[in-house]
Amino acid sequence: ARYQNELAGVDTELLAERFYYQALSVAPQIGMPFNQLGTLAGSKYYNVEATYCYLRCIQSEVSFEGAYGNLKRLYDKAAKMYQQLKKCETRKLSPSKKRGKDIKRLLVSFMYLQSLLQPKSR
Repeated sequence: ARYQNELAGVDTELLAERFYYQALSVAPQIGMPFNQLGTLAGSKYYNVEATYCYLRCIQSEVSFEGAYGNLKRLYDKAAKMYQQLKKCETRKLSPSKKRGKDIKRLLVSFMYLQSLLQPKSR
């Protein structure tokens, strides 16, 4: 269902997500479904959701090797976004736009901090 979504443009994301959660209910020790859920999450919430899924995959009894690379890519993106956010000026924005920027700053900063706290073994 996920590949139908990506290749054929058929909106099957919810179906794919359901199948991955079903796989986890059958074999919760397998990390691969978490990796796939991370891929489905995409960049929602500035990659926080995908990061959670990749970390769950890595911490699973039977992890999936590809999750390490996926997580590293997200951490690299977070570092770039963090550097860009440090340069942005938010004082001149309206309160509603400032709130959105503040939320983005919080989530990107959280991701950047998470990347700094990860062991560099891989």
